[in-house]
Amino acid sequence: MNKEYRSMNKELSIQSEYETNYSEKSTRLRQLLENAIVTGDLEMFHQVRNEAELVKDLKVIFEEEVDIQKLYIASILTSFIETAIKQGMPKDVAEITKRKYYTRIAQCTSSGELERYYFQFVKELVMAMKHYSMRQYSSMVKKAIEYIHNNKFQFLYSKDVSNAINVNRSYLSKKFKMETGKTITDYIHKVKLEYGIQMMESNFYKFNEIAELLGYRNYAYFSKVFKKFYKVTPNNFLKNL
Repeated sequence: MNKEYRSMNKELSIQSEYETNYSEKSTRLRQLLENAIVTGDLEMFHQVRNEAELVKDLKVIFEEEVDIQKLYIASILTSFIETAIKQGMPKDVAEITKRKYYTRIAQCTSSGELERYYFQFVKELVMAMKHYSMRQYSSMVKKAIEYIHNNKFQFLYSKDVSNAINVNRSYLSKKFKMETGKTITDYIHKVKLEYGIQMMESNFYKFNEIAELLGYRNYAYFSKVFKKFYKVTPNNFLKNL
């Protein structure tokens, strides 16, 4: 655990013994959670989540009326999303997460639900940052990744990506593999399939509809690609969730 967490946590614990106004302490809690998001540090998130003195702070927020709580939590989530995007998270990944939790927050009827979704949202952002962060990539590779994410519903080839960002395909392919450890084609499939899994989990789409929406020519090809990456068919994957 980094020194910043230990230092801030000690200060917060001392403050909690003397302060009745938790506004400053709550701000510091947000800072700790934001730091966990920026660094993709899941251990830090769990430390903050499990710290009794810090979590107690939220009770001030969750004593308000539910509608007021919703507005407050929504504003925090928006702030966290903006920070995540600035720190290298692809916009579509951040926006998908935001929409999902905005919907859940709107449907909440109790403080307990709101608090649970608040931490679930932060945890999901931390994991997404760890998984998707583009901070370590060159400008060219970042542009390629953004293009892939923003066009995941199209049938894409590596040449489409290189043409879109106006670079030589061979040069981009070498740089992309060197920096990400994946070929452009594999990265395209990775983005598509991960979004496909979210669609599968929603139980709203049929498999052939998911394949079509993600730009695959038919379900058979989608299933073949899926099995290559996950070692099982989409149907068996869903059964094992």
